[in-house]
Amino acid sequence: MSSHHIVKEDQEPALIIVDTEGVTRPQLNQLLEWNPIVVTHHENAQSVIDKGIKVDVLITDKQLDLPQDHVLILPIDGTFLDTALTYLVGRGCKAANIISNDADVDVSLFRHIDIHVTVLGDGKRIFAVKSGFRKWKPQGEPVYVYTAVTHTLGLIRQGENHYITAKDGFYAIHFAEQYGLVGECL
Repeated sequence: MSSHHIVKEDQEPALIIVDTEGVTRPQLNQLLEWNPIVVTHHENAQSVIDKGIKVDVLITDKQLDLPQDHVLILPIDGTFLDTALTYLVGRGCKAANIISNDADVDVSLFRHIDIHVTVLGDGKRIFAVKSGFRKWKPQGEPVYVYTAVTHTLGLIRQGENHYITAKDGFYAIHFAEQYGLVGECL
């Protein structure tokens, strides 16, 4: 996008930061480029602020003294991520990137039908797709699948949840359910 384009509020994916170490600094800078809404929790707030990131929403059940102004404080209602996603959906956000180094992908995160969720961390980008998903990739590229698979095309199984592309071209994944989770290397 050139510099003369206007970015409307909530047009860019919101950024939910669970763990600042989930991505590299250049990857983080790229996510922050268009000034998304930044949401984090009390355990991570100081780390986010120390990296020079402006926090828009802090989800906490503790009293904190923040060195930033104009931070919306929300009480935790259930889990941090449920609270964050519910807030963003209510605000009209259509997408959110979640930075987390937690290798356990919580499938329930992707069940929020009103917001598209992508998890970035541990060297991967994980996202929900419909059964029958197809994508072009070069040969030997890793693909991770976190949902029960009925069959694949163009992929060679390497281990649990881990495949590589068999050749340059399209691969396809069919899931036991309507949607599934796919991961790619960042």
